[in-house]
This record gives sequence, structure tokens and C-alpha cells, in this order.
Amino acid sequence: MEEKREREWKTILCPGRRERYSVMCEWEILSEKGRILKRDLKQIDCSNPELAALGGADCDWSCEAAITKRQG
Repeated sequence: MEEKREREWKTILCPGRRERYSVMCEWEILSEKGRILKRDLKQIDCSNPELAALGGADCDWSCEAAITKRQG
């Protein structure tokens, strides 16, 4: 089995703010012979300027559920 991490940038509609933001998603992927067995979301980094000013403390990361649901 092979384990690796992948990063991808997406533009999503933020469920909390109802505005579009760019997010970086880091995935941990477990595969065997080229077949993905498991894909877990490990990190989200959002381009929302308010999060940068507040250190991310005010975000409830409701986008995490939306991102993982779309990937399933």
C-alpha cells in the first residue's frame, strides 16, 4: 500500500459567508496498485482575508463538511 499527500486549490461558495473563496485542500491518500482505497481531508487553508486578520479563530469550518461530501 502507498500513502501520500496531495494538495489542490478550489474556489468554493463558503457556507458561512455565502461568498466565493479560494481554498487549499490537503488530502492524505491511501492507495494500492493505483486504486484509491481511502482519501481523508487533513487541512483546509482559506483565502478569506477576515480569517487572516483573526487567525482563523472565528471560522467554524463548515466548508469542511461540504468539501468532503462532494469528494465521497
